[in-house]
Amino acid sequence: MILITCLRSLAFYVLSVLLALPFLLLLPGLVLPRAVALAVTGVYLRLQLRLLAVVCGVRYRLQGLENLPDGPCLIASQHESAWETLYFQVLLDRPVMFAKKEVFQYPLLGLLARKIGHIPVDRGGSADAVRDGFRRGRDVAATGRKILVFPTGTRGTAGEGRMMIQTGVGVLYQLLDLPAVPVLLNSGRCWPAKSLLKHPGTITVQILPPIAAGQDRHAFLQRLGDDLNRPLAEAG
Repeated sequence: MILITCLRSLAFYVLSVLLALPFLLLLPGLVLPRAVALAVTGVYLRLQLRLLAVVCGVRYRLQGLENLPDGPCLIASQHESAWETLYFQVLLDRPVMFAKKEVFQYPLLGLLARKIGHIPVDRGGSADAVRDGFRRGRDVAATGRKILVFPTGTRGTAGEGRMMIQTGVGVLYQLLDLPAVPVLLNSGRCWPAKSLLKHPGTITVQILPPIAAGQDRHAFLQRLGDDLNRPLAEAG
């Protein structure tokens, strides 16, 4: 069984590279309006999602989409693998993501991430750098786009103990003055962190009811922590 999984995972990577080749012809699009980069990236990611399903047997189920506001909001999601950093772009209305600064140092991916509007975060940076990143998020939200954060950091699969919430998300929540939408998922079961293997199964993404804007920071962090530590089955 593991051999089959290895072969299917290898096939996925090979086909993903081949699928990307036609899109390289669109590299001049990086100097065109952001809408072009978003559209091209969206097409590629949707095709790659299809590859995941056909080649690796990895599918997804999206629940609670009605809880996602039409306008700007703060999406606060659990984080188990690279799956959500890639595909939330097409599943959750093209949010701007706070991502570790190393992503922006990759030759092509870094340029694309900046063009799309993602915001680099230096985990070891100064408080001023963090505040500057938050202000950039506020400015982006003012244009109508959603903001995506992973306040629990990268972790293993669900059920490995209570997740701690990074307190900075409370500062961002107050700065944006927008509703916050908790998101549960179990992507690690099919796309484990720090692994190249893709295991067949269905990834469930559950969008919970939003937390209204304007709450006390400590009350918000408590509510968000409770929501993100709910068992996936209870999210309904």
